[in-house]
Amino acid sequence: MQILFIAILICSSFLFPSSSFASHIELKPCVEIAHCVREEWEVNNIEKPFEEIKTFIKNTPRTEIVEIDGDYLHAEATSKWMKYVDDLEVSFLPESNILSIRSESRVGESDLGVNQKRVDLLKSKMFEDKK
Repeated sequence: MQILFIAILICSSFLFPSSSFASHIELKPCVEIAHCVREEWEVNNIEKPFEEIKTFIKNTPRTEIVEIDGDYLHAEATSKWMKYVDDLEVSFLPESNILSIRSESRVGESDLGVNQKRVDLLKSKMFEDKK
């Protein structure tokens, strides 16, 4: 009977993971540097960094949030003229106050610096008044 109870308890922990287990998604490393940027930012001096960056992304033209899972966000940014879609991911580690950002083009050999500009713009918005 005890074994059955323990088995049910173990199985239920896999079916219903705790929110702290599901809240952080590790971002993949950049495979092709020519069209991908991945950075980590310390956000110790920002009160609600994940909420702030989510607001910035929501207000960015041609950018749509397609998934939010706890402290993970996935958005798609569409280029103005050619309509190429880039993926923008943000993952927040609240226990260490780290925001991981990853922006990658889906097609092409080079992005002409678009992903780096996108990440730099987000960084400037996050830290402009926080120093």
